[in-house]
Amino acid sequence: MESIILVSGDNQLNKNISRYLDEYDRFETTIFTSTKGLIESIYDTPPSLIVMDNAINLKSYIEMIRSDPIFNNLPIVIFLAKENFIKNWEEYPIDDFIFKPVKKNDFIMRISLSIQRSHRAVEINPLTMLPGNTPIIKKVQALLDKSEQFAIAYADLDNFKPYNDKYGFSRGDEIIRMTSRLITNIVKTYDPKNCFVGHIGGDDFVFITSPDKIEKISGEIIRNFDDIVPSFYDKEDREQGYITSFSRDGKKKTFPLLTISIGISINRGWFRHYGEISASVANVKKYAKSCSGSVYKIERRDYTKKDS
Repeated sequence: MESIILVSGDNQLNKNISRYLDEYDRFETTIFTSTKGLIESIYDTPPSLIVMDNAINLKSYIEMIRSDPIFNNLPIVIFLAKENFIKNWEEYPIDDFIFKPVKKNDFIMRISLSIQRSHRAVEINPLTMLPGNTPIIKKVQALLDKSEQFAIAYADLDNFKPYNDKYGFSRGDEIIRMTSRLITNIVKTYDPKNCFVGHIGGDDFVFITSPDKIEKISGEIIRNFDDIVPSFYDKEDREQGYITSFSRDGKKKTFPLLTISIGISINRGWFRHYGEISASVANVKKYAKSCSGSVYKIERRDYTKKDS
């Protein structure tokens, strides 16, 4: 399902676009008649594409989205009156435009192509709309090549498979989406300029922040995750604090409620390529997962010292 956000104060245009999209099962539409709540909605539930009516002064909002390190690849299409044709497109970093009045076939074709282009240009996880493995690797290597100091964290859910086995993949996907929104919103709140959030796949996430922000962010993620996750359980399981499901070897056993483990490594100039820092942070995450409850652990070795 492709999620479309439509921003327009034109009620007739909104009705027409909704009707066009409703004819296709793969589109889900959210309409904003003004920009109020727009940015919050994007971070809460990332869309596949945003369509904006240029009759509303949207330039500043387009620039805001494009300047964001998490959502700067989000496709943006604008509706444009022919008499208001834009001459300086550099000031409008959009993916496409459609002249009004809007024709259905033209509209569907252009938004479909914009979504497809975004998927080709940047590998995006379709469940969370976050960058996948390839852009994660490119982002980390780019920081290493510039000798940037940064903290990278791997976040992984504990006992997710037993939850999926008991409640089904649909409810498991809701957990993944909730975790995605939680990490994105907290990382963005505390480090809006230097942050990056990616979704490796399944219940594994990556986020990058400034070294001085990483512990505050990780602690906030853990506290919020532990507060929210019980609501994803049935009342009986929530009250008893565990579920009965099957282990990987097929044996029936009890499992505690979901927790989140975060492994962190900080680059201070000693890592040279993605494989090195990836191995470091993966080892820390493995250690974090051996601890009970939701935790974060930091790799504190000094890699400038031999045999450390």
